[in-house]
Amino acid sequence: MKYKLIALDLDGTLTNTQKEITPLTKNKLLELAKKGVKIVLASGRPTAGIYYEADLLNLKELEGYILSFNGARIIDYKTGEVMYENIYGPDVVKKVYDRAKQYHLSVLTYQDRNVITEDESDKYIQEEHRINKMDIKHVDDFKGYVDFNVNKLLLTGDPEYVGSIIDEFKEPFGDTLSIYRSAPYFIEVMGPGIDKAQSLDALAKKLNIKQEEVIAFGDGYNDLSMIEYAGLGVAMANAVDGVKERANYVTLSNDEDGIYDCLKKLEEKGEI
Repeated sequence: MKYKLIALDLDGTLTNTQKEITPLTKNKLLELAKKGVKIVLASGRPTAGIYYEADLLNLKELEGYILSFNGARIIDYKTGEVMYENIYGPDVVKKVYDRAKQYHLSVLTYQDRNVITEDESDKYIQEEHRINKMDIKHVDDFKGYVDFNVNKLLLTGDPEYVGSIIDEFKEPFGDTLSIYRSAPYFIEVMGPGIDKAQSLDALAKKLNIKQEEVIAFGDGYNDLSMIEYAGLGVAMANAVDGVKERANYVTLSNDEDGIYDCLKKLEEKGEI
């Protein structure tokens, strides 16, 4: 077996446009996991926002992993052990919050299975709640409530406005935080140097899996680092051009069972 670990982005990659894992793709991944291939769900979502897909793929029994917050956290889904983490504390949270409010942005973070915010009526926070299947917990005093370390703050605003202020907003923080726009209406705020490849490499080393034994599937710019890192980097047909250009292989789209098609071909060649 040439490949021993499969890292999968979720939205636009593992799930189709209806946010579903299709039966063909699901069954192929279950089959490979039962053969001993390690499955890693690698997403910008919070950890609890990946539990639904992890359970569909039976990752507890099959000893899979969740790489969340674009790599700021990795857990062993069977044991709950944190394998890797990048966090920042309440003092930094307060500084980001204060700057967000200067720019009239809404702010949220995550605790257990909850989205924590003062702005639960914000339509973009409602969207985050829907995507991740997490409850919204309203707090009256965000800065007072968040007295714990976080992997990420998420800031929201109308797309045109977010695009116009993002560079100015992040300037004071320099390299001390990773701040970037993800969805047009989201600004992600995480610890320094976060990317999927860095944390995937940390996990692979703990599992004694070589870089060349890793397959990574993705569609967005936040997947580019792990696609370039992997022994086989696979872009979906629906991926952005920059990802397709740097991938080793472009498979079918997320609505055409692109993951299944690629894995089936590798299996036929005896490479997985």
